Amino acid sequence: MTILLIHSEDDPEKGPWANMPWDRIVDLGLGGMNCYARWSRQFHCPVTTLGSLRNGFDDFRRVRDVLGVGCGRLIDEHGLDWWEMMSLFQHEELETLILLQRFAQTIRSDDEVYVSRPGLHASLLQCLRAARINVFPLRRGAQKGGLGHYVRVFNKLSAPQMTDVFWDKYDTGYQFRGRLRGKRRPSTQPVVLLPTAYVNVSRTGVAYANTFPGENFLLVATRRSGWIQNLPKNIAAAWLSSYASVRDRGVENADIESRWQFLLNELLGVAEFEILNRLGYLDSFPRRFRHGLQVRDAWRNVLDTEPVQAVLCADDSNPYTRIPLLLARERGLPNIACHHGALDGRYLFKRSYGDVIWAKGKMEEDYLLRRCGVPRERVEIGAPALPANGNGSQPPNRQTSRPYLLFISEAFDAVGGRPEEFYRDILPPLADLALATGRKLIVKLHPAESKHERASILARILSPEQKGATRIVSGPLTEDLLANTWFGITILSTVAMECAIRGIPCFLCKWLEFSPYGYVEQFTRFGVGIGLNDPSEIERIPQYLQQHPVNAEVRENCWQPAAAGRLRELLSASRKESTTAMR
Repeated sequence: MTILLIHSEDDPEKGPWANMPWDRIVDLGLGGMNCYARWSRQFHCPVTTLGSLRNGFDDFRRVRDVLGVGCGRLIDEHGLDWWEMMSLFQHEELETLILLQRFAQTIRSDDEVYVSRPGLHASLLQCLRAARINVFPLRRGAQKGGLGHYVRVFNKLSAPQMTDVFWDKYDTGYQFRGRLRGKRRPSTQPVVLLPTAYVNVSRTGVAYANTFPGENFLLVATRRSGWIQNLPKNIAAAWLSSYASVRDRGVENADIESRWQFLLNELLGVAEFEILNRLGYLDSFPRRFRHGLQVRDAWRNVLDTEPVQAVLCADDSNPYTRIPLLLARERGLPNIACHHGALDGRYLFKRSYGDVIWAKGKMEEDYLLRRCGVPRERVEIGAPALPANGNGSQPPNRQTSRPYLLFISEAFDAVGGRPEEFYRDILPPLADLALATGRKLIVKLHPAESKHERASILARILSPEQKGATRIVSGPLTEDLLANTWFGITILSTVAMECAIRGIPCFLCKWLEFSPYGYVEQFTRFGVGIGLNDPSEIERIPQYLQQHPVNAEVRENCWQPAAAGRLRELLSASRKESTTAMR
């Protein structure tokens, strides 16, 4: 049997493999239902995905157990466990290794296995299989660092995004940016610290600031993508780089790297780590530790110079915004964790340190407790307050006359998805439905998506008539856009929850679910989305709308705002505990 494993950046129909006979094709990414049918017809063989070999949540438990081997060994003087934080970067490689181990069990010794390009998958398979793995060389222009590579990156990223990438690579400790921005004058009133690296995290912080107008907040951004203009009066904003310090960390760097070598020797006794180390995927940890210490010291300076009375972190899966949460814990300050999206599946394998984890509603609470195993006493429901015009259902006389079909796109390619194939499954039938009902199809982009690049996809897959009924929208999701939305459709975007809160039906393309964390199942479990099983169901959406009205119970499942005085209660309780301890 001859087997082709096709990388998500490669196309079976284009390349040196296109005219070769195959007995089996395995997509290392994820494409659409139509594309797999097309490939199967062209190559006369079954087409599957590597992700189809997942064993549910057992795989994440294995990842958690493997990562847990190194915990407790690289703790610094401030109580931060650097392995526990930085090992989160390794979870995707571990998940891939587990899947390839399972794939290797499905092939025979005499099977010929080909991989469409060098990289993680090819290297791991070469370690797992005694027989030879055939790897196609990278095509001209596809090499990282080549002109073609930079052209593709330029087409996918905006100028601010490219600026963030540059600084993340060449100024990780803010040594240069700190000199450019200078030092900030500290706040004069006690503040709740809002660490952020991305705009959606910042918007969550702003929403909580609007919920608790009697408290002052300080939003500190690690990068440009977290910066927000026109903040509420009770939020001040600062760059983390303005708190950076230049000092000699040679002794501490040497100490943690020495302890890392001892830990590495122990990790090599675990099969997964032995393979990753053999391929060089653990080589970056000393550099990550050094950069992390620089970021830690900047956050220490925030806590030393600003009157921080608590930390509210809306992204504790990002090590660099997780650090202030842990530093606050070590200093006895209240620390609250929440998530800027609907659900965070990384609670399946990461450790939770927040005194309180605020879930937005019953759906997220159930996911944290039932799926992720977070202790019940750590979780409470406390969403931000909704905007005044975002807390009602659609009036019956307007529900059928709203002019927009809203498709919520995502940065599919960042997680191995094939955006063009996703769009081919969804957008042509949606555009036809828009034409048939006299409406407009709105393609709402994620902040990480390029409008230029996505527009080029639409130009290839839509007819002139379909394009005339379609419009791309970037930037924040506005209340005006939602107020004119007939229904939403997505794969697993948080916007499904925002639609449900406002009484807007939202459909979920289950066949394209690219996340392994069970988000779509959780959405449908609580009535937050209506599942579609294949593209042919899109034309039947008008009938489904009559069968699945969004009711008040669904809105409550999604969103229950925190009591107006809850944050003050947490702050007051912390002060009482501190006073008691001093006595």
